[in-house]
Amino acid sequence: MRTIAAISTPPGKGGIGIVRMSGESSLEILKKIFTKKEIRPRFMHYGKIIYENRVVDEVMACYFNKPRTYTCEDMVEIYCHGGYVSCLYILEILLKLGAVPAEAGEFTKLAFLNGRIDLLEAEAVEGIIEAESKEEQLMYADVLGGKLTEKLESVLNDVVNLISECEAKIDYPELGDVDDMKEKLEKIHGGLISFLDDEKRTTYIRDGLKLAIIGRPNVGKSSLLNALTNKERAIVTEIAGTTRDTIEETINYEGLTIRLIDTAGIRSTDEVIEREGIKLSKKAAEDADFVVVVLDGSAPLQADDFEIMELVKDKEKIFLINKEDKGLKIDLKSVEKYGEYIISSIKNDSGVRELLDAIKKRIVHDIDFNVTSIFNIRHVDLIERAISEIETAIRDIDVMPFEIVEVSLREAHEYISMILGRDTSEDIIDRVFRDFCVGK
Repeated sequence: MRTIAAISTPPGKGGIGIVRMSGESSLEILKKIFTKKEIRPRFMHYGKIIYENRVVDEVMACYFNKPRTYTCEDMVEIYCHGGYVSCLYILEILLKLGAVPAEAGEFTKLAFLNGRIDLLEAEAVEGIIEAESKEEQLMYADVLGGKLTEKLESVLNDVVNLISECEAKIDYPELGDVDDMKEKLEKIHGGLISFLDDEKRTTYIRDGLKLAIIGRPNVGKSSLLNALTNKERAIVTEIAGTTRDTIEETINYEGLTIRLIDTAGIRSTDEVIEREGIKLSKKAAEDADFVVVVLDGSAPLQADDFEIMELVKDKEKIFLINKEDKGLKIDLKSVEKYGEYIISSIKNDSGVRELLDAIKKRIVHDIDFNVTSIFNIRHVDLIERAISEIETAIRDIDVMPFEIVEVSLREAHEYISMILGRDTSEDIIDRVFRDFCVGK
């Protein structure tokens, strides 16, 4: 059985670097290069890594004996100085002494294959590593802690009970009440639907709110992007049409990840390159979850403004009326017909926080920061398949033999089980782990 090794800390300079091994030869390999020979399990030991009669680094090392380890195998972690060369050199030595390079996500894959965690919890590990906000981190931590597994296990238990009832009805048709079974099916169906509803309510936590900033040229779109990000991300000039392409940045506002898209000014033009930029702007508005339309409050509304307001009339949006410091000449009543507006002077840092507060207030009903939900396409697909099978069972239970109803229930059970990694093909398992970092 092979022993794998990898660097578990990011490349670069830091206080500590970690090189880890998993497999039956882990301790044997460590003893070949570590000055401390009496190594007690789960104790931190100080010593030096020596190879070819040279001190490589002063380190701490810990040996974890199976099965109570991350991978359920013997493991060793070496804590060296945080320079990347030190980590890389120690890894190189371990490989020369018999370890093999770990594949992406292989440590967590071993934890799954050896039964320490299910596939859902393994995916949560990657979610924690990739999290971009505290709220997203906590959501995945709940999944890793088993909260979502418990909810799915409860549904699986209900399905198994119904399968048992079907088998009893096959042998003893007079037993039980069909209406009672139908009620249980409806309960399972409602529970599965709630998984999809919860997934929608956590979409913005996981993926962020895609927000497009649009408007005609020179109204302050790029200035707004710079104000929201607190840096000079976009070029701001008095020349109309400075922005020709979309510019994207990400911010986090009170737990809400917002993916900002600054766009080229929308106006009537014959200039070929600018027209292409305007097409991108309209596409960004169409694809966005939310749109901020920036208007020049110091001037009357123009035909381009009305075209833009029509463009977003069916979108979630707020109108930001900029340049209040120059005096308002805009027709506020005309803007109000299209939706909510906020008056601001981006130049004087006025109205920007109010804008963020208004955006969060508008979408907060779609967010649940406390729910533990399924969180990727694989889960959604399997839940939808299970729902379809339960719906078939509900239709069939009054008119079809119980053998047929049982087939649908078993299919539903299989789909839900696959979320947890049971009866899941090797190809799907490999697909789950291929995007992990190597040392996890």
